[in-house]
Amino acid sequence: HSHVRFPCTYCEKRCGALDIVFVIDSSESVGLTNFTLEKNFVINTINRLGSLAKDPQSETGTRVGVVQYSHNGTFEAIRLNDPKIDSLTAFKDAVKQLEWIAGGTWTPSALKYAYDNLIRDSRRAKAKVTVVVITDGRSDPKDNDNLRDRTVDVSAIGIGDMFDSAEDSETLHSIACQNKNRVQHMRRYADLVAEEFIDKIETVLCPDPIIVCPDLPCKSEPAVASCVQRPVDLVFLLDGSERMGLENHRRAKEFIENLARRLNLASNGLDARNARLALLQYGSPTEQRVEFPLTHNFTTIAESLAAMSYMDSSSALGNAIIYAVNHVNKTRLARHHAELAFVFITDGITSAEQLEEGVSAMKRVEGVPTVIAIGTDTDEEVLRKVSLGDSSAIFRADDYTMLNKLSFFERFYRWIC
Repeated sequence: HSHVRFPCTYCEKRCGALDIVFVIDSSESVGLTNFTLEKNFVINTINRLGSLAKDPQSETGTRVGVVQYSHNGTFEAIRLNDPKIDSLTAFKDAVKQLEWIAGGTWTPSALKYAYDNLIRDSRRAKAKVTVVVITDGRSDPKDNDNLRDRTVDVSAIGIGDMFDSAEDSETLHSIACQNKNRVQHMRRYADLVAEEFIDKIETVLCPDPIIVCPDLPCKSEPAVASCVQRPVDLVFLLDGSERMGLENHRRAKEFIENLARRLNLASNGLDARNARLALLQYGSPTEQRVEFPLTHNFTTIAESLAAMSYMDSSSALGNAIIYAVNHVNKTRLARHHAELAFVFITDGITSAEQLEEGVSAMKRVEGVPTVIAIGTDTDEEVLRKVSLGDSSAIFRADDYTMLNKLSFFERFYRWIC
């Protein structure tokens, strides 16, 4: 078998000096689900662009801002030069906190607001400025403001049936300053978060990235780590049901080991930063096995994975969560400030009993779920429940071989850290 061995150095992508402002439609016609999809689109796109500028005043690096808008006077912004936004994590948190306004649609005014408040006064001499507007186009005819600055690139994404008529399509072109290549039109909001579309937008925003690989031996330089070293306790719940099969079970173990190798593990049980991992394998309602409790010791993790046998059983996810909360969570006292993350590796096909209770137990200990959903035959309702309805927390893979492909691994690693 060819194993993916990750080098110790971490290559990162740099896009030069970019200022990107997303202007997202938060009007009533968009609806709450689609508003959430817009936010996920912003997060997924920024995840692709490498790291953000550490200091918003610096001449280089990427800065991101967001304006969400409804009718006049309801505009809300995350500013490009906000000193608190110094990492991807800080930016993601700020985006997740935006709440749907649900009023009218004043797109041109929102563009003008973005320019006056985010771009004009905080521009950097060498930065390329791009504005990405997402709207369903049902805008208010009373609104006639506009953005007129040729040095700002505007991309317009129109979603839904409104843009079938020539007149509304014209509105979209006028938002994009008549540049036809900058207009995208899609049927459904869900298409925003599709991989292919994000690939396309990534190329628009960052056409000529520079890939920078630090020329460093292992471990000498903590600065290589792309992870913010926040304290996180990761509890993996691995489906041991017969649907998985032995070969896939091995691939899942390899994935967990690669991740442990790649994350900055805590230096001891009291470390105020970095990661610890635990693994629970589960089968029928009475079968739960802690393969290793929360640990920062890589040797323990690797040896436990090597010694772990495959249950080849049924699947009772609800009981497994309750067991994890009662048994794994108990050992967390020393690091009660650490984020508790539950990572589910499953196709979601499970018995329904105790599932609600399991999800409540996870919420009670403030566990943050991430789901790795494998295969095409998944139970969407179960995945939705355990991810607490956050579709951006569900990572999909067609099969278990994808887990150790670099693109999937990197995307997951970025998210978890």
